[in-house]
Amino acid sequence: MRADAHMSQQNLAERTKLNINMINRIEKGDRAPSLKSLEKIAEALGIDPAEILNFKGKQLKTLSEGQQECLKIWKLLKNKKPDQIKKIYDIAKVVLN
Repeated sequence: MRADAHMSQQNLAERTKLNINMINRIEKGDRAPSLKSLEKIAEALGIDPAEILNFKGKQLKTLSEGQQECLKIWKLLKNKKPDQIKKIYDIAKVVLN
């Protein structure tokens, strides 16, 4: 999306007031952006924030059709600290793999 907007990572970082390293890590999938960061990125790119998460309608459709348990888990985690979320993720990986 950034490349489609003919914008460098540096330009996006400046427009969003986010660190260029964060932009790079988000793009590589090494870091998940906060909703606030997604909002800033979408605004800088001139797109609706939902477009970032909605690749041809697939992501939002998958989320909306998911089991209720997925939504319950998200609600449990949404206000937790990053280190708490990482611990839960690590536990889930062990249990599910």
